[in-house]
Amino acid sequence: MRSRVATASVGLLAAGCSGLMGASTTPVAEPAPVAPQSISQEVIGQTPWPVKTRYVVDLWLHGFAMLETDSIGVPDFRRDYRDAMVVEKNSRNITTRLDDNTDALRRGLRQNPELILGQELVLKEQSWEEMGNDIAAFLTAGTATAGGSKDGRPSILSTWKRTREPSAETTDMMTALGRIYRTESDRAWLKLFALSLTDEHSKFYEQYWRDQQRTMRPVLVAVDSLFSQRYLKFFRSYLRGMQLPTGEILLSLPLDGEGRTFLAGQHSIAIGFPVSADSSLEAVYSFAHEAAAVVAADAVQEGTTVAEQRSGVAGRYASPAEVRGGAMLLQRAIPELVPGYERHYLSAARVPMSGAAVDTVFVRAFPLKQSMIDAMDRKLDSAMRGS
Repeated sequence: MRSRVATASVGLLAAGCSGLMGASTTPVAEPAPVAPQSISQEVIGQTPWPVKTRYVVDLWLHGFAMLETDSIGVPDFRRDYRDAMVVEKNSRNITTRLDDNTDALRRGLRQNPELILGQELVLKEQSWEEMGNDIAAFLTAGTATAGGSKDGRPSILSTWKRTREPSAETTDMMTALGRIYRTESDRAWLKLFALSLTDEHSKFYEQYWRDQQRTMRPVLVAVDSLFSQRYLKFFRSYLRGMQLPTGEILLSLPLDGEGRTFLAGQHSIAIGFPVSADSSLEAVYSFAHEAAAVVAADAVQEGTTVAEQRSGVAGRYASPAEVRGGAMLLQRAIPELVPGYERHYLSAARVPMSGAAVDTVFVRAFPLKQSMIDAMDRKLDSAMRGS
């Protein structure tokens, strides 16, 4: 469970590193879109919140999912995800640097849990090549030129984009990375993670992802149809009130009940990929959960003291506030979906029903201060009125 809503490659400094995008010095192309061309054109052209998939998002989150060891409450990632990936890689007789460096990377996360805040930054990127170049620029800023390192040895940055000055987008990403990876040890962790993920990409995950996209294509179509054609219209008043009239919904293979949201300049919400077309409604539940996350974060901040925020106590309210906030949003927008939403998140958190009314179990499972509930009520009502 994490505390977040983000609002606001690795040519990597060392000789002998093979480059963020793989062992080859030739840049690896982003996997081609897997959705049928007609669907891609239709979704992008006709809805302000298209449903998509994006390889770089899944690859980046896959890396974090493989490092997670346990989850309390609503999980960040599918509970069976890591074990399923281990089985899949074993069946293909594949071992990568991500496997070799797992212990070291987990140790870094234990020493500084805030490193996981880098998860949301992937929503700023369109491809793994783009993200790799941005990470490389960040890690080498002030220490190397585009074509070589301080000690005169060639930098693998020379095999990627060569520009005299980073683009505005790259500069923005470097700033965002710098807010999270502040120290030398933080940046060393990022470097190890990025290199490990590069090996995972080239040896395993790209092909796995392509295979899964072909298999899951009917689910993507079903979710797009359900959301775009049936339910999006009920969220529009809230989205306009929150100044989120347009955006994108990314279905992500590793994610579960906790999505990832980035609303700084762009509006991107990543949610779990339902396992079947029959479970497509779970995507609507997850969207409501993530769409209410900003309201929930504001309510938690207002309902806790500065001391509680510094000590981490406030962070314990983040996940319950988001879950409750999603239900409160649906109560206003699509009330008939509330019971299903509550059951979905109770199941995600592995809370037994015990024969009690679902509303009662839901409130007990995700407790909040009344002041936070009141604050979310006010903010949701204000957004729905557009004021």
